Amino acid sequence: MLKAKILVLGPCKSGKSVLSNFFAQATDLAGSEYRPTQGVRILEFESTSLQKDGKSSTLDVELWDCSGDTKFDECWPSIMSDVNGIILVYNHDQPNHAQELEMWFTTFVAQQGLKESQCLVISNTKPTTSERSKTQLSSVISQLNRVTVNIEENSEGAKKEFQLFVGRLRGYLSAKRDQEELSIIQ
Repeated sequence: MLKAKILVLGPCKSGKSVLSNFFAQATDLAGSEYRPTQGVRILEFESTSLQKDGKSSTLDVELWDCSGDTKFDECWPSIMSDVNGIILVYNHDQPNHAQELEMWFTTFVAQQGLKESQCLVISNTKPTTSERSKTQLSSVISQLNRVTVNIEENSEGAKKEFQLFVGRLRGYLSAKRDQEELSIIQ
């Protein structure tokens, strides 16, 4: 079975841990007190992925829930090692998150040479989010696969978006594996 290392990145208080726990089915959605992640947390699980043709398959996932605090930047080279996919998360209500997301993109996506299919941008909203406070993302980040999720109001929609992302990532990893096997044969 294929295995994927996916980093969950973004500014502090954007909801990375809540989404990571939800995707890994590691905890309830019940709200609790904010506790910043210290460095990184790794959640391992099997995920069903949805393919473009509607078929599903399974992928072993290592979801690396990374702290949004830049004081852990000395750990970043190790965290980036062998990464297959990145989920950038931001809080729709925080205007400063757009600028911070640009730094995460440059450091983790652009410098690693990841393809668009290996990235997902999640605008994490709450029921109280207003339309007028929308964060404006850079043109580069706006070109990536981008979704708005609200797990309190539409948890199934959030789960489906994650499964679609995992499906795209699985397709990329499968094609890469096939290409590597062909190069060995030749």
